[in-house]
Amino acid sequence: MAGSYAEPITIEDAVRHIIKNEYLLPAIQRKFIWRPEQICSLFDSIMRGYPINSFMFWEVTTPRIANDFRFFQFLKNYCERFGEDNPDLDTKGLEHFWAVIDGQQRLTSLYIGLKGTYAYKLPRKWWPSSKNSEILPERKLYLNIASPLEDEQAEDKIQYEFRFLAGEISEKIWFKVGDIFCIDTKCIGKKATSTQEIHESILHYLKDNDLETNSYAFKTLYRLYTSIRTEKIINYYNETSTEIDDIVSIFIRTNHGGSPLSFSDLLISIAIANFQDKDIDIRKDIDNIVSEAGSKGFHITRDFVLKTALAVSGNDIQFKVKNFNRDKVESIVRIWKNLQLCFNNTFELIKSFGLTDAALRAKNALIPIVYYVFHKADTSHEPLYKTINNPAKNKDERKKICQWLHMSLLKGTFGGHSDTTLATLRRILRSNLSDTKLFPLENIIEHFRGTSKDMTFTDDFIDRLLKTQKEHPSCFSILALLYPDLDFSQALDIDHIHPAAGFRKAVLAKHDWGNNPERRTFYEAPENWNGIANLQLLNASENKAKQDMDLSQWIQKNPSRFPMLYVSEDTDLGFDAFEKFIATRRRCLKQKLQQLVISEDRRA
Repeated sequence: MAGSYAEPITIEDAVRHIIKNEYLLPAIQRKFIWRPEQICSLFDSIMRGYPINSFMFWEVTTPRIANDFRFFQFLKNYCERFGEDNPDLDTKGLEHFWAVIDGQQRLTSLYIGLKGTYAYKLPRKWWPSSKNSEILPERKLYLNIASPLEDEQAEDKIQYEFRFLAGEISEKIWFKVGDIFCIDTKCIGKKATSTQEIHESILHYLKDNDLETNSYAFKTLYRLYTSIRTEKIINYYNETSTEIDDIVSIFIRTNHGGSPLSFSDLLISIAIANFQDKDIDIRKDIDNIVSEAGSKGFHITRDFVLKTALAVSGNDIQFKVKNFNRDKVESIVRIWKNLQLCFNNTFELIKSFGLTDAALRAKNALIPIVYYVFHKADTSHEPLYKTINNPAKNKDERKKICQWLHMSLLKGTFGGHSDTTLATLRRILRSNLSDTKLFPLENIIEHFRGTSKDMTFTDDFIDRLLKTQKEHPSCFSILALLYPDLDFSQALDIDHIHPAAGFRKAVLAKHDWGNNPERRTFYEAPENWNGIANLQLLNASENKAKQDMDLSQWIQKNPSRFPMLYVSEDTDLGFDAFEKFIATRRRCLKQKLQQLVISEDRRA
């Protein structure tokens, strides 16, 4: 490293540098993630004289770095979900400043506590669609100066009671921590330069608030004043290298403790450092992709976005630093604009399949789909990702993708060693991108046949599937495979074919066979009445009309629905024949599921 330890400074000095934009955050920054209790604990440690570890600052004095790389201001007013991003700062023309490499969370916490606000959601309130001060009130940091914590009140060995508070605050109990900067000027008209002037300023404040006889209040405010304004407790290493690669390396080594640094945060930082086009904000774009997926009901992470970008750009899929060097980042950047649209359209596609976040248990299953629709052209030679959500144009393509997705979820294709599986799938897809072919489901099945990722459905596996109950996350995928021709863009309900109400114990007892223990056991078993063999998919309006109608009566009114029951024509649909109905339907459903994993060649 090029640099050395500098003369320590006070917290007041550090805050002043932040206000004057002399301390900034580099593009290889981490988002601020500290919770209020962590900030309070930091201030308590400072008041008690505990060391808060050293910092590392990068001294920037060359125009090339100031002009070519992105820097951010410190976050002053944090708001959960709606105000978490650091403001961008144009550093062109700035001749001299410092970028904080190690200690970003601590310095931001000090700045928020002394000069800013922290807003988080009130308990038992719904999240608003936009920033709402009634649900997320702005809180300032206060210190209890009235009395020390009782032993039984102290939590986690905290000595000084700091809290983020909003609304009307009693100054007889709580002191706004940021006011320590003006406690002297309000009394003597200038910054105190001696112990006597500090004492005089504090006593003046206490007298104004009827606390002049409270020795604890005096001692606490004096300790706060000296901790923030006179003691030089900010020790920092001043790095002077002019090479961004050196700074990235330092950042990797120094940001391994404290609040955990996710690997995606690190890789985003490296990606930003290796791409110098300020017109593209990769971090913001990734967060937008995550938000767009969330608006469609799917929770994804930055890790998922980065891994998918690696796969689609043709790079090594593994999460390793070497896969985010300058050349590989450039290969991602070249497709980035189109890839963002592809992400959004893919999640729209998955939503149209009727899947929920709970049912989509393996998010990595989406990576091959994103790769395929990005690189494949439709029959009109348009990129498939632009037209995939046109069912009339891509009906068969959508059907194949949907079937593969549900099968992979049921078989747990992406459990363990998923990078190897993804690389293999990418090779198969790459060799099947002709616009005359559909999604290569059969090729995938055949390639993995006999391996640990075998997608075939054995008899035992199917038998287990058919016992799956309505509430299980796999239930929808099983039914989607059985009803592939439904319009999944409609609201679909999972319906009990024989109504669930008929299986209540009190209702069963009224039948002639109600005292037959064997029959009662069968009827009451959830795997029978609440399992796949007694379930179907109906659109919401059909299900509402059906309600608790007897099955035979419902079929009489809706004869076109009979083929969708998947039973033989002579099957008795009466409730008294439920045992035979379940046995027949299980047999028919088993045959249908077996056919799903037989390739076209094998069928021929």
